[in-house]
Amino acid sequence: MSLPRIAIPARLSDAEGADARVGLANAIFDDVAALVRAEDLDVVVVRTADLAGFDGLVLPGGGDIDPARYGGDVSAPCYDVNPAQDELDLDITAAAVAAGIPILGVCRGLQVLNVAFGGTLVEDLPGGHVPGADETGGLEWTWHPVAVSAGSRLAAELPTATVSVASGHHQAIRDLGAGLIATGVAHDGVIEAVEHPELPIVAVQWHPEAEGTPLALASAPFAAFADLVRAHSASVLRG
Repeated sequence: MSLPRIAIPARLSDAEGADARVGLANAIFDDVAALVRAEDLDVVVVRTADLAGFDGLVLPGGGDIDPARYGGDVSAPCYDVNPAQDELDLDITAAAVAAGIPILGVCRGLQVLNVAFGGTLVEDLPGGHVPGADETGGLEWTWHPVAVSAGSRLAAELPTATVSVASGHHQAIRDLGAGLIATGVAHDGVIEAVEHPELPIVAVQWHPEAEGTPLALASAPFAAFADLVRAHSASVLRG
């Protein structure tokens, strides 16, 4: 029996000579794919929004979404704004929602989902917010606690209600997209996880693939996603 096929949109920015954070995002792309494969799912890197034959979508980390996409401040200090990446990620998200296939978002992936559902972002978190990028440009993880909502898909895969996670982002959700609910929050109020109660969607702002993350915590979002994929595949087979 073939494994469920999971699409991951390629990262389109070349790390050569670019902001060092682009190189980091490109490097951990493979780590995200490895965690998907660990759930007995087949990973296919794609460059179009055609999801025919796919059973799920994973939206990985990367640069900042163009603030113009959500009516934000286009003069804000953003990095690696790539119109082609925004188009691919948002188009493939719309295709997955239309097809009803499960979606997992990680860091930028959570932000893409929020914007796709009409939400907005904080363009640049002020100093003092626990997930903010440090003075090295976000190349070191910031570890901090997140409270995960009881009864959420994510909580079902976690050993405790509060977990210590690794973050490296300077943006966050400002206004939640329509239908999305916050299922994980840092102590400063930054939304760190979202789900959709009616659609097979789960996303985290932190980086479960970060080195030093315990296996149970690293695998939790991917296990929740895998459950959604298998439930969706079973419903398709039942017709």
